[in-house]
Amino acid sequence: MYFHIILAAAFLFVVSGEADIPADMHSSTAAGGETESESSGLDSEKSEESVPSTGEASGSQVNLSPFEKYKRLFNEHRSRQLEAVKSILNFGDEKQRYELINVMLKQLFKTIEQAKVNLTMSGFLPGDPFPENDTVRDYVSKVLENTAMFGDMVLRLPDLVHDLYDRQREWQLLLAWSYGFCTQSGAFEGPNEQLLHLMAQEVGIIAMDPNYVNPFKAANQKKKRYEEPAKPAKKKQKKIRRGPRLSHSEL
Repeated sequence: MYFHIILAAAFLFVVSGEADIPADMHSSTAAGGETESESSGLDSEKSEESVPSTGEASGSQVNLSPFEKYKRLFNEHRSRQLEAVKSILNFGDEKQRYELINVMLKQLFKTIEQAKVNLTMSGFLPGDPFPENDTVRDYVSKVLENTAMFGDMVLRLPDLVHDLYDRQREWQLLLAWSYGFCTQSGAFEGPNEQLLHLMAQEVGIIAMDPNYVNPFKAANQKKKRYEEPAKPAKKKQKKIRRGPRLSHSEL
């Protein structure tokens, strides 16, 4: 049980987006009394170390816009989020996983809701250019990162997440808003954009493609097992008929 609490706290750290972000992308104290530890940013030192070298001069990153810098760090943070969600699959028993996901989802939607309120008060609307204000950037980041985190969870742990999410109308309305916010942000590209699209289908925000199948659903895993073709039967070797033979007595 003690280990369960520790792991839950670790996941909340990921969901809440409380890692440090680059010094040039946040203020030391956010509006409304939020401290630096409450910002949603990314670990700049670890991210920069893990970015593969392109052979260009190190000073070339200085020419990147704040939004391009953020997208790089966003992608780095996304890989850590995905690994965190994958680890839930091997955590405890189903009851423990359910309790952990319940705690995570409550914190996740609480974070998105508060960020939405702060963005509204700041006058920032979905589709607006990437904000210059450091505090507003933190709010934007919280929406983007937590929406993506939910996408990882609902796609890889669909049965447990749906059991909790489908009962919460407020969560559903909030996710519909954050999905629209993310699609207009320009931060989701490649696999992240695909994740957003699949998430929206999974929870019914957009129409589901006729060919859409979530292989992580228990029902689909059972169906797959039932549909596995039977192993082909071994072919019987044909006996070669031989012609008449002469016996020793006939020689």
